[in-house]
Amino acid sequence: MRPLYLFVTICCLLAGWSCRPGIVFGEPQPAELPALGEIPRAYHGTFWCAAEAASLKIDRSAMVRRKELPIRLHKDEVAQDQRLAYANGRLQVLDWEADFPAQMLGDTLVATVVLRDTVFALGGHQVLKGAQGHLVLNAPLDHGAWAVTVASLTTWGRLSFSRASLPEDLERLKDIVPLDSVSHLGQRETQVLIRPTRAQFFRLLQEGVLFTGDCTQYERVAPLDPAHL
Repeated sequence: MRPLYLFVTICCLLAGWSCRPGIVFGEPQPAELPALGEIPRAYHGTFWCAAEAASLKIDRSAMVRRKELPIRLHKDEVAQDQRLAYANGRLQVLDWEADFPAQMLGDTLVATVVLRDTVFALGGHQVLKGAQGHLVLNAPLDHGAWAVTVASLTTWGRLSFSRASLPEDLERLKDIVPLDSVSHLGQRETQVLIRPTRAQFFRLLQEGVLFTGDCTQYERVAPLDPAHL
């Protein structure tokens, strides 16, 4: 993997993990319900997403995604790229102020770049609520808006995440909740702000108006070690 391709690959992965939502909310959802103080025990454990080749670890306070990216670079590529350095068994990515375990095998540097992304974490500004057997993850955005993602866990250990997305039929959305504002973020991007009541949010959830499909699916591979609970 050439250095330029390495950086492009990582940037694409990070961009895919954090996209700008088409629907945002005026307050954490569901409105009028209290926030949860911790992630329920049923969700704790380690999950695996085959589509992304990434794992997800959940404990009482956080959901952290992890992906390993194996790379092989010729030593001359490392020496010629000012963003990279190899020393003391570590590949240093200077732009990110990060380093990863590596070893030189002949003329080839072999390393594994580990990407970590905190999907959700309590203790900061994010808000967790429950709704009809699901978890609702609320993340603050600019100007007082909130991005909302629904996490659902089946009895056989399949975990799915679905972020509120802009429906093709806005009239159906407006039949349930008024549109507070509509912003055009670019030629092809529109963002809608809504302020549903608790009953309206439950209806949006039940009828699949916004949360129409699974963005990401994970299979449970291990329960969390009881020592960490």
